[in-house]
Amino acid sequence: MDELQRFTRYGEKKAGTNNKFYEVEAQENEDGRATWIFRWGRIGTTGQSKEGETYSFSGAKSICLEQFRIKTEKGYREVNAMEALASAVEEVHERKTNGLSAVEIVIPCFHAGKSEKRCQEFCQKWLDKLNIVRGSRWDLDANAYEKQIEGVLKGYTKEWRRIRTSKTHGPNLGFSADAAARIFFDALKRDTAICTFVYFEGSYR
Repeated sequence: MDELQRFTRYGEKKAGTNNKFYEVEAQENEDGRATWIFRWGRIGTTGQSKEGETYSFSGAKSICLEQFRIKTEKGYREVNAMEALASAVEEVHERKTNGLSAVEIVIPCFHAGKSEKRCQEFCQKWLDKLNIVRGSRWDLDANAYEKQIEGVLKGYTKEWRRIRTSKTHGPNLGFSADAAARIFFDALKRDTAICTFVYFEGSYR
């Protein structure tokens, strides 16, 4: 059986007090019909969602494209999954100050290409690990938390270097992916005071 089709677009709006995301997704169902889903809210939260069903994947995709077009006209900018991940990481530490518990961060999917899918899998793997550590950050002493974050950082950078230098995926990942990886690394690094290892020998590639 052929793999079911899926389409996503993700955007963010950052201006003044706005710090919001908007995502549209079309999913093909096994019965040939399709589901469209809109998700929105403050970056770093799960937000709200709305969904409906159409008779075809192309119909659901058209609904998503039109909705996303409307949002971009209202100031939302499309970003890739790495950029979205960096934005979400920046938000979590602020919740403690506001008396809120840690939340699980969810990132959108890449929408085309084998290398983009591999990069998405990489993002999700290390984001899951980060969520586990962040979820317990207020139950750990400072030293234990720093060591766990440093472990996430080391694993993250090692795997990103392997992907970035591979013959299969490296040539297909451009500067924007490198820049977003650097933003994510720097955001993680600010969570620990004892991050002393060398990151890619001075290179983010």
